[in-house]
Amino acid sequence: MDQSLNAYIKQGNTKTLWLWIEGTGSAQTLYQGQGMCYNYDYNRSGGAATDSVPERYNRIELPSSDNKAHFAGVLACDVTVPKTGTLVEVNGPGSVCIIRVATGVSAAIGDETLLECTYTAGTFKAASNTGKGCANAIQTITGGASPLQCLAVLQEGLPSVGLVD
Repeated sequence: MDQSLNAYIKQGNTKTLWLWIEGTGSAQTLYQGQGMCYNYDYNRSGGAATDSVPERYNRIELPSSDNKAHFAGVLACDVTVPKTGTLVEVNGPGSVCIIRVATGVSAAIGDETLLECTYTAGTFKAASNTGKGCANAIQTITGGASPLQCLAVLQEGLPSVGLVD
């Protein structure tokens, strides 16, 4: 975190959320800019889909074909999730933030490159959809051999047609 006197003018506007991510059988490492979706079908200890469970939009998980319409945002920093789960900082839709871009993707500032979150690893790749789950690159990057970080604006509005695979 930049704590200099002019830090407020050197950072992008973000819509910060603090959300819970469940742990798995072992510690799991997740990365800054990795896309996350709400665990919209979460149920407390054996509850049913008909139960009113507000935590469904307080809990996140990696994107999947099941939760792709419930994009929450991207992780604000690298995090190691313990087996028991943890609270994490997420940049929500409407934020100017770092996203994790898939291998080989190129984007140029000003070319209206659209990037959409994938549900294989929460990385972003080129797409033609718009809406929640998509981003506009505001940094030029050239595709690399491993996932890259790119400054982008996370789109708001209705969910995109669907996160891509």
